[in-house]
Amino acid sequence: MDKQTFEDIIDETGTIFRDIDVFGPNYLPEIYKYRDKQLYEMVSFCRGLKNGHPPQNMMLVGKYATGKTSTILKYFNLIEERFNNVLCVHINCQVNKTEYKVFTQIYKRLFGENVNVNGLSTFNIFEKLMKEIRKDNKILIVALDDFDFIKNDKELNKTLYNLLRAHETYNNAKISVITITSQRKSIILNDSVISSFHPVEINFPRYTHSQIFDILKHRCIAGFYPGVISEKLINLASDYTFEREDLRYGIKLLSKAGERAETYGSSKITEDYIY
Repeated sequence: MDKQTFEDIIDETGTIFRDIDVFGPNYLPEIYKYRDKQLYEMVSFCRGLKNGHPPQNMMLVGKYATGKTSTILKYFNLIEERFNNVLCVHINCQVNKTEYKVFTQIYKRLFGENVNVNGLSTFNIFEKLMKEIRKDNKILIVALDDFDFIKNDKELNKTLYNLLRAHETYNNAKISVITITSQRKSIILNDSVISSFHPVEINFPRYTHSQIFDILKHRCIAGFYPGVISEKLINLASDYTFEREDLRYGIKLLSKAGERAETYGSSKITEDYIY
């Protein structure tokens, strides 16, 4: 048998993945499991949107990989489908650790990813933001994911202060802030920030083993072809995931197992591929 060429290998149709994106970080399942209580709470605090008022400020609290980011993205999708005057911005503060970078991400969400911010100061960017949202009577909702990764307390306080109290300088600026954290490390907020923030706390407990199994099973149904993986092996992946207390680990574990099966020309995932 002739040896496969590089092009043959690349073009080969796989027998494992129905949709590999199901195992990716940006996938939001149609049926949202085990965080509906938290999502319902969050939605209940945004009823004022129908009357032109921003939602209450919130703080999402829970260990790493307990569904906080997925829930905020689902929440944003629901809001933006319902209200065309609301701009929702999710910001990863592990990457955007300064006030300038946070405001730049909001600016790009409003004006487009390719907009040029070179030469603009933090003040200039914020001024343009406020002018635009007030002109269109928009409500801005900013989610600061892993907000405790902003580089220091001074930078964090500046960022929160300017967002929370923008309405004092910019008449009719409507802004809501949602902070997301996986750890309760000591963060010192200024009195001026505390007096304006007053967030509603939404808690995300760790997933139980049965919940992990069910979530992973539904990912497998959506992402793999039928018969590729057995429930026994999904349960094994659930064991590893539960021990680590990290749902993302389990999803990645299954994805890697599928990739190994395809690499070795198998039509099924075996226990040897789950590690």
